[in-house]
Amino acid sequence: MGIGIGVIGYGVRIDMLMDQLRDCYGDAKVVAVADPGPVRVKELMRKDGDKKLQHELEIDKIDGLLRKCRMDPDEIRFYETAEEMLSKEALDGVMVGTPCNLHAKYACMVLEKGIPLFLEKPVGICEEDVESLCRWEGKEKVPTVVSFPLRTTALIRETRRLISEGVIGKIDHVQAYNDVGYGFVYFHDWYRDEGKAHGLFLQKATHDIDVINYLTGEKPVQVCAMKSKQIFRGDMPSGLRCSQCDRMRDCMESTYHIEKTRNDTPRGDYCCYAKDTGNEDSGSMIVRYESGMHAVYSQNFFARKKAARRGARLYGYLGTLEYDFVRDEIVVYDHMSDKAARIQFHTSTDGHGGGDQVLMQNFVDLISGREKESVSPLSAGIWSARVCLAAKAASETEMYQWIREGDR
Repeated sequence: MGIGIGVIGYGVRIDMLMDQLRDCYGDAKVVAVADPGPVRVKELMRKDGDKKLQHELEIDKIDGLLRKCRMDPDEIRFYETAEEMLSKEALDGVMVGTPCNLHAKYACMVLEKGIPLFLEKPVGICEEDVESLCRWEGKEKVPTVVSFPLRTTALIRETRRLISEGVIGKIDHVQAYNDVGYGFVYFHDWYRDEGKAHGLFLQKATHDIDVINYLTGEKPVQVCAMKSKQIFRGDMPSGLRCSQCDRMRDCMESTYHIEKTRNDTPRGDYCCYAKDTGNEDSGSMIVRYESGMHAVYSQNFFARKKAARRGARLYGYLGTLEYDFVRDEIVVYDHMSDKAARIQFHTSTDGHGGGDQVLMQNFVDLISGREKESVSPLSAGIWSARVCLAAKAASETEMYQWIREGDR
C-alpha cells in the first residue's frame, strides 16, 4: 500500500514541495486536503500541469508507463476543516502549510493524534505557540520534520562535516548575513501585512538562525537586536495596487519596472510605499550562546542583483570557514599558514538547492520506518523561533532578551 498524506492549508509553499514528494523513493501521495478554498487549491494544483505533463510524456517513459507530473485534484478528497479531515481520514502523515499564526495550533492537533508531521516555518509566532509545542519536543514516537531546507543542502552538510573534523577548531564567533536579492516580495505580497507575517526575523532569519544553531551545536541564551524601515515606507493610499497607480511608469518599485526594467519576477501587486505596508527593511541581531561565544546576524531587503548574498563566516582558533549560498561555495582559511581552500558546488536552484528533496524524502522515510531520526526536528524549529521572537522583542523594547526555556 502507498503512503497517504493529508495537507492542512494548501498554499504556494506546500505546492512547491509536491514535485519533491512525487520524486521521493516510496509511493507517497496527497490523498486529502483541508482548506477553506478548494477552488483556489485545485487551480494551484493544476498550474502548468498540461505543459509539464506533455514534457514528461515525451521523456519519461518507463516500461510503457507514464508518470504524471502533478497530482490530479479530482482524485483528492477535500474538507473545509482540519478537524473533519483528521476525524474521517486514516492518514500516514500530515503537512501543515497554513498561515503562520495557525502553525502551532494544527501541529499540536496532528501530534495529539500521533500522526507524523511536516510543519512549515516558523513553528509559532508567539511565546504561547512555542510553549504549546514544547511538550512534543524530542518525542520520537511522533516523527516531525520542520521545513528548514537550508540545513539539508549539500553546502551546509559539507560545512558541518568540515567542522566535525576540526578543520577550524571549535567555533568561537559567527558573522552571518542575508542580503535578499528578491526582498521586494516582502512589501508587494501578503508578507506586507505585518499582522500575518509578524516581522521579518520570524519570516526570514528563522532559516539562518537554525543553520547557525545546527553548525555550532550550542543553545542560544540571550539576544539583542535592532531593525529599521528606511526604504519601503511612504504616504500612498492604503490598499493601493501598482496596476491602479498613475505613477506606475515612473516608480522603479512598480511591478511594471520589476519585470520590464529589472528583469525580476513580480510577486504581488500592492504598493510598497503605501501607508499600510508593514515590515522592517533591514534588521540585525547579536546572539549569545551558552559557552559565551556570540553570533552576529544581519539581513537586508533592498540589496539586490549582484549585491545578493547569504551565508556566514565561522571563526575558530585554527581557521575561518566561510559559506555562501549565492556564490555556491565554501572557503576555508588556515590561520597557521597562508593556505586557503575553496570548495565550489554546482547546486540546482530548484527546491532550495536540493534541501526540499532531502526534507521530503526524510519525511517519507520516517513514515515508512526506513529512518528513525528527523533531519530537521521539532526542537530545531522551537529554538529558532525562540531566538527570532526574542530578537523581535529586543528590537521593539531596546532591551536585551533572555531566550525563554522552561523556568528561565
